[in-house]
Amino acid sequence: MHEASLVAALAEELLRLKEHEGAHRVLRFTVEIGELSGVDPEAFRWAYEVLREMYAELKEAEMILDLIPARFRCETCGREFSGDYFSLCPGCQSPEKTLLSGEELTLREVEFEVADV
Repeated sequence: MHEASLVAALAEELLRLKEHEGAHRVLRFTVEIGELSGVDPEAFRWAYEVLREMYAELKEAEMILDLIPARFRCETCGREFSGDYFSLCPGCQSPEKTLLSGEELTLREVEFEVADV
């Protein structure tokens, strides 16, 4: 399960950002997972639940998963549509398309607890 190694890298990045911001702990963060990214959202969530127990700074951090659908633009007629790598344009049946979204694995937002100044 490669989700465990992805979550481990995510934890390292969150801790690096926490240190950089001078924060006490991570409160919540959002991860975008594209439909075609090859990442299983449930396995990713499970791996995070296991890993967060190892880090005091993440123990109470809420992970929000934002699932991004696959979107394509037809190179022949310009129509945008949902689908997968094998989908034809529903307008003109062309196989020529450009991926617009769906392969993301992005740490989008992070909220920290910081000391009062």
